[in-house]
Amino acid sequence: MTLSSLKRPVKKILRLFKNRILKPVRRVMPVILKPKYFYEQEKLGVSRSEIERLKDHSNSFGTSVLFGKEIKIASNFWYLHSLKELFIDEVYKFKSKSKSPVIIDCGANVGLSVIYFKRLFPAAKIIAFEPDSQNFDIINFNLKQFGFKDVDVRNEAVWKETSTLHFSATGNIGGKLDFTSSSNSDKVIEVNAVRLRDFLQQKVDFLKIDIEGAECDVLKDCADLLINVDNLFVEYHSEPGTEQKIDNLLLILKTAGFRTYIQEAWDNLPHPFLRNDYKPCFDMQLNISAYRI
Repeated sequence: MTLSSLKRPVKKILRLFKNRILKPVRRVMPVILKPKYFYEQEKLGVSRSEIERLKDHSNSFGTSVLFGKEIKIASNFWYLHSLKELFIDEVYKFKSKSKSPVIIDCGANVGLSVIYFKRLFPAAKIIAFEPDSQNFDIINFNLKQFGFKDVDVRNEAVWKETSTLHFSATGNIGGKLDFTSSSNSDKVIEVNAVRLRDFLQQKVDFLKIDIEGAECDVLKDCADLLINVDNLFVEYHSEPGTEQKIDNLLLILKTAGFRTYIQEAWDNLPHPFLRNDYKPCFDMQLNISAYRI
């Protein structure tokens, strides 16, 4: 056998080694060598030192850097939680045939969800509701930092009727409509509430509802208009001592023609049968994604 006749099988072996072994190893090694947070930092444009700083949950109403922009935040703990849920897990990710989908964001908090939607669809037409005046100011600051001038941000709550309601303002992610507390409480303020139904007369590409327990009443009021909504995300909240309405909510979505996918939003009761040992604000929180086939 001559040297030239050996070249072809050797080249074939080397080519197979490169394609079948070297290339897969090169793809896998970065995952093995770099911890998960490395990719999260790269995706968010947040430095490792900033992530570590934010883990000091004693701080609140500070600033951080997101995608190279300085933004205001209301709570380190909930900010980190929201970063993972929105920008890493992308729980709101959806597709649209339109380059300017209509998005209604009920419970916009400090604006991270709006930032996510505008990065997903820069020309999106967004109406964002946030009743907490402190968060409302933060939203406007954060959107200005990103240059998002075309978002309709409203300092209002969504409800089943237009009215003035009491709102328990926690200054972070947990503010909610309050039908029990006295308005004399320093944490209870009066807010303007609008009827969500009035905004669903048009086609809506994505409706997000995270309104801390008012979701069932609001959805019941506009159930017949949900046919105009293509994608719906609702966080279901169950308060201890009150009737659970998850069955009613799911029936509303089913009747409107949605299929649903449910995930736990928060592990409120790690051991449900020992529930008396806990005093959670909610005894169940679920992320419900409703979509159409």
